[in-house]
Amino acid sequence: MDEEAGASNEPQYVEDRVCPKCESKLVIKRGRYGKFIGCSNYPNCKHMEPLEKPADTGVQCPECKQASMLKRKSRYGKIFYSCARYSGLQVRGLEPAAHEPCPKCGWPILTIKTTKRRGTRRSAR
Repeated sequence: MDEEAGASNEPQYVEDRVCPKCESKLVIKRGRYGKFIGCSNYPNCKHMEPLEKPADTGVQCPECKQASMLKRKSRYGKIFYSCARYSGLQVRGLEPAAHEPCPKCGWPILTIKTTKRRGTRRSAR
């Protein structure tokens, strides 16, 4: 029984990738917010990256106008959209973002929400 417990504690290495900072192997780790990729040379090297890379939406951030909005997953698995530069802008919710400006206020991102009662609606912010 001790052998099984030891086998589950073995680090799971990421194939064909090394740490960009110290050239050590990358390992899949589990933290309090879920799984992530980290350097095997921790605590000397503190490189970390998400297990799933955020998807680029191609929509320019309305606040900083220098980066694009990324589709990200929260630690609870819910989808939200945020600026790639972490400028503070976050569009929260489970609904996807439309790549068109709001006809009323001009906000460059619309969210699409579908409910049983009201059907499909588009709204800004």
